[in-house]
Amino acid sequence: MLVGRQRQPGQIRPVQAGSGGVTGGADDAYGVHLTFGAEPSTAMVVSWLSHGPATRPAVRCAARPGALGPPVPATIRSYRDARTGERVFVHHASLTGLEPATDYAFTLEHDGRPQGADGSFRTAPGSRAAFGFTFFGDQGTDRPYDPYGSPASGYAVVGVERCAPLFALTGGDLSYANQREDPVRTWSDWFTMISPSAGARPWMPCVGNHEIERGNGALGLAAYQTYFELPPNGDEGYLAGLWYAFTVGAVRFVVVSADDVCYQNSGPIYLRGFSAGRQTAWLARTLEQARADPGIDWIVVAMHHAALSTSADHNGADLGIREAWLPLFDRYGVDLVLYGHEHHYERSHPVRGIVPGSPTLAPRPVASAVGPGGAVVDTSAGTVHLMAGTGGSSSPSTDTLLDPPAGRIVVGVRDPEPGRRHRAAVRALEDAAWLAFRAPDHPYAFAGFEVDPGEAGGLTSIRVTAYDSGSPDPVPFDRVTLVRPRTDAAPTG
Repeated sequence: MLVGRQRQPGQIRPVQAGSGGVTGGADDAYGVHLTFGAEPSTAMVVSWLSHGPATRPAVRCAARPGALGPPVPATIRSYRDARTGERVFVHHASLTGLEPATDYAFTLEHDGRPQGADGSFRTAPGSRAAFGFTFFGDQGTDRPYDPYGSPASGYAVVGVERCAPLFALTGGDLSYANQREDPVRTWSDWFTMISPSAGARPWMPCVGNHEIERGNGALGLAAYQTYFELPPNGDEGYLAGLWYAFTVGAVRFVVVSADDVCYQNSGPIYLRGFSAGRQTAWLARTLEQARADPGIDWIVVAMHHAALSTSADHNGADLGIREAWLPLFDRYGVDLVLYGHEHHYERSHPVRGIVPGSPTLAPRPVASAVGPGGAVVDTSAGTVHLMAGTGGSSSPSTDTLLDPPAGRIVVGVRDPEPGRRHRAAVRALEDAAWLAFRAPDHPYAFAGFEVDPGEAGGLTSIRVTAYDSGSPDPVPFDRVTLVRPRTDAAPTG
């Protein structure tokens, strides 16, 4: 991939450990991060943190170099952390009416005072166009006192910038705040670490089990929902940002919260069924609308938990996802599913339907959809699953893979023991005929994707490259090209 508006590793702004690497007054801005608005070609959200309440926070934005637009007021969101008692302040300025495929510069101000936190971004194309994006999950921070991250957590940020995609998808378990004694500082460290990238291109997150913080809201997700302003899902406020969708070019991205359907109890609060079916109903509508849209070629789903995994003693894939969502992926022809949770890299063959008689609902590989040598895959015949929970976590699962390969699936949970909340998982094994590739020698990695819209009436493609991110210099180790007919090539009548 390694194309686009590249920022070399030496240009990543250095940060210091302690107080999230932040210095300055209580209301000084830091941790700038971007997310797409509801329409990525014309809307962007600029978000940032401050250690105290800011007066009249705003963003000025302009497409012309050196120009400053009028101030766009930011809303202030806050929560009080249940563990530390500290109140957190986050600011979100929604920029609308932007031009598609256009570069913008912005600056932040508090009470008219510039914050020295300038940034830039490019809006998404308004129709079919080439663009790139990246994906990884399970990151942590590169702070030396962080037992759940590693230097590779920071190298992942450098790697994203070396690829210079339009945006980055992040697959949950972002900072591991719920594992730490000071979750507020952990979030602060994470935003400070990613800001050199997230202040230049949107980082679109999905929620993982380590975003669930007991005492922070009914679902434990008040911190996550405070830090991010994400496209609306049309549901109640307490479910805001937990699932959402957005379109870039001819690709519909659908981000979901798999805790809702998973059997496994992987967080401090057991969230299975938390939406009472509303998320799955939304997912079905969203996928149906996307596949019926003549302007959409590709459907990409991102979540945290895994539907397929060959890990021997990590979390395992989850039968709940297979029961609730894989039939929808088949019905509406989802092309690519991205997730983390397991801390290794693996990729499936295209799959469609179920292996006959499988008690674990093992997905059936579609051999006819794979070209010679496996280098090209037709996703109109089957969905490719790609796992990259390799963003920097200090506990990679690359050395605990089942050999020979086999799938390991959570098929249920036991009742909690007296006086305890946690439900132990019940697991089963299956033949991993769906496995195309895995990388035991690459514990830290991210995936880059290059979308080529192709020509009218022909094929469109996504070139996938996996990069080792164990150092600041990403090294490719897996490549495959996904293809499908453009919707304007589909037969009619």
